Amino acid sequence: MELANTNRARSDTRQNLILSALHLFAEQGIDAVSMRTINAAAGARNASAVHYHFGNKFGIIDAIISFIKDELNGHRLPALEVLEARADAGDPPGTREVMWAALKPYDSLNRTPEYGRSAIRFLARIQTDMNADIQNALKRDPHEIAQRFDALLARALPNLPSDVRQTRYLYCWTLMVQSFAGTGNWRDTTFGNLRAATGDAALLRFFDFMVGGLEAPITQP
Repeated sequence: MELANTNRARSDTRQNLILSALHLFAEQGIDAVSMRTINAAAGARNASAVHYHFGNKFGIIDAIISFIKDELNGHRLPALEVLEARADAGDPPGTREVMWAALKPYDSLNRTPEYGRSAIRFLARIQTDMNADIQNALKRDPHEIAQRFDALLARALPNLPSDVRQTRYLYCWTLMVQSFAGTGNWRDTTFGNLRAATGDAALLRFFDFMVGGLEAPITQP
């Protein structure tokens, strides 16, 4: 019983450090946050708690990336598996279906209480605060999910060259993360009269824009 309590305490401390670091990185940026700041925000009794659990600052960044990936996979894997089963059965989904399965998990994460907004803003920080250490952390992720979505898009857009398709998908992902991080509720806009009636309606406007970009004709140089 004592060992179980000790293991649970370690797990709780680790999770608390991850969430504290997630909020700090999202608000202040990657470079502005120190291990000492994370320890203090988490209320860790041990001043070396981050070092003990993660080794160094980029160890906890790795852990945050894994945490967010697991959260997203809880939403996107079931939808992805359904679409792949359809494709295998000879009924490949169209661009809209594939991209909705890619987009909606980020919307669901964004709406998750306690850490959803911070998770989205952390992903946006990763894109803008990129350095060699973060690149190495991301390279350790094989991007299997992105490759599976790309395989479905290849079926949906057979006439689009693979380099163009993959580049456009990357554009969509980057714009999606930055837009979620910036808008919050999707209804905010500089021009008040352009606001959609609801956040969901605004999300669909953005979704239509993404699909249009993927399916657009290629401009020849």
